[in-house]
Amino acid sequence: MNFSSTSLSISKTKLEIHKDAKLILKEAKAISKKLGVIDDDLYKHHTTMTNHLYINTPIHKMINAVVTYDVLYFIDDFFGEDTANGVQPDFKKILDIWTGKELYLNSENSKISNLYNAIFYISDAVKKDSPSYFFDKYTESITEHLSYSLKSVPFTTVDEYIDIRLYTGGMFPVIDLIEYMHSIYISPEITEKVPSIKKMKEQCALIGALSNDLFSYAKEKHSDYNLINAYIISNEADNYNDAVNKSIIKVNTIHTEYEATLLQTMKEVTFLSSVNNNIVLKYIDALNVIISSSYHWQKNTKRYIHPENVFEDMKV
Repeated sequence: MNFSSTSLSISKTKLEIHKDAKLILKEAKAISKKLGVIDDDLYKHHTTMTNHLYINTPIHKMINAVVTYDVLYFIDDFFGEDTANGVQPDFKKILDIWTGKELYLNSENSKISNLYNAIFYISDAVKKDSPSYFFDKYTESITEHLSYSLKSVPFTTVDEYIDIRLYTGGMFPVIDLIEYMHSIYISPEITEKVPSIKKMKEQCALIGALSNDLFSYAKEKHSDYNLINAYIISNEADNYNDAVNKSIIKVNTIHTEYEATLLQTMKEVTFLSSVNNNIVLKYIDALNVIISSSYHWQKNTKRYIHPENVFEDMKV
C-alpha cells in the first residue's frame, strides 16, 4: 500500500512564509552557532520552520523565535525521551536559569553547558521584549514541555499516547509564542468569553505534533513515541500499513474538529469588545498559519526526505 502526503487534509492549506525569511535565518543561525546549539551532524534544516510558523511579524522577534526553536530541537536531539544517552541536564537548573534565579552554569559536559547558556540567552531576550505576565505564562508553557520531554512517560493505548504527545510535541510553546510575536495578548476576559479558543489551541497542537509523527517516522521508527508505533504497540492496528492509514485518519479527524471549533469561536467573539475581537481574529489567523506550516514546512524541508519515509512523495 502506498501513501501520499496529500492524503492529509492539511495539504489543502495555503503555503505561508515570512517575507524576510533569508535575513532572519542568517542572523539567527549566527547566534545559534555561537551558542553551540546547532550540531552539524543532526542539523537538518529545522531552523527554516519558524519562517513558516509566523508571518507579518517583526524581524527581531523572529530571530529570537528561531534561536528558541534551535534550543528546543537541540534538547530533543540530544536529551529527549528517546534520544538521551544517559547524560541529562539538570531540569531545576534549567528552570532557575530561565527565570533568572541563577546565572549560566558550567557543566563537565560541553553540550549541557551550551544548553544552559542558550537557555539564559533566549529567556533574557523574551523577558526584555514582552510584558511580565506573558513571560510568566510562557515560562509555564516551556516548563511543562521540558518536564515531559526529559522523561519517558508510559502508555498502553493510542489515546493515552496522544494525551502525552500533546505535551511532548512542543506545540504549546509554539502556539503560546503567537502572543509575543504579534503583540496580541490573550487576557483572562478573552479566555472566559471565548472558551473554545483553548480547544482550538489543543487541536492545533495535536495536528502539528501528530502530523510530525508521520513525516518523521523514518527517522524515529525505533521509538515508541510515535503515533504509528503507538497503534502497533497497543494492538490497535493489524500491521504497519493499517497503522499508517489510521494515523492519517486521526490527523484528518482532528483537523475536521478544528474547523468545527473555529466556527464556534467565531460565534463567541461577537460578545467581545472591538479591541478584544480584533485580538482573537488575529490569533485565529496565526493559528491557521501554524496549521499550514504543519504541512508545507514538513513537506518542503529536507529534514524528512528519506528512502523509508511513510509518504511516497517524501522519498529520495
